[in-house]
Amino acid sequence: MDPALYSPLPDNWTIGVADIVESTKAIANQRYKAVNMAGAAVIAAVTNALEGREFPFVFGGDGASFAVGPDDLGRAREALAATAAWVRQDIDLAMRIALVPVSAVRAQGFDVRVARFGPSANLSYAMFTGGGLGWAEAAMKRGEFAVAAAPPGTQPDLTGLFLPLRGNPLRARAHPVGAGGARARRRSRRIPRSHRRRHPSP
Repeated sequence: MDPALYSPLPDNWTIGVADIVESTKAIANQRYKAVNMAGAAVIAAVTNALEGREFPFVFGGDGASFAVGPDDLGRAREALAATAAWVRQDIDLAMRIALVPVSAVRAQGFDVRVARFGPSANLSYAMFTGGGLGWAEAAMKRGEFAVAAAPPGTQPDLTGLFLPLRGNPLRARAHPVGAGGARARRRSRRIPRSHRRRHPSP
């Protein structure tokens, strides 16, 4: 994709990152569905917390990364914290979560640039470049910018997420969370054009 099509995120935006601790071990123990469900839950929870307002994100199978502006940061933080608590209680996995300021990424010499790739009239993908998401994930794994999980029993709003682990299909309200995706510029979640409210890029 043409690098000129990417737009830098403003310095006052924040990157959210989440992943499952020891996900390789969990997958080896045949818990790959649980790992994928935990990663998808991050996107569902943040989407619902923002009431359907679009934001760029990628789903990585064992976690997710996204970016939000300052007006949505508080809600995104609450959604992340609630999801980590739910993952621990309902799925019995540990989830790392962090919120990394874009300004902190740039201070380390990396950037966060985002573009929308539309392979068809009805689908589009958020794509990131600049190395910033990778640095943010590494910082999270070092314990930096950590967000504490919410108290036990806290439930995120997972409307739109299918929960096969509990046999509880929920009707989609906002963006249905699908499979696929990977970190940074690899595969990313497709966003139905019919569900857009506004463009997430600054």
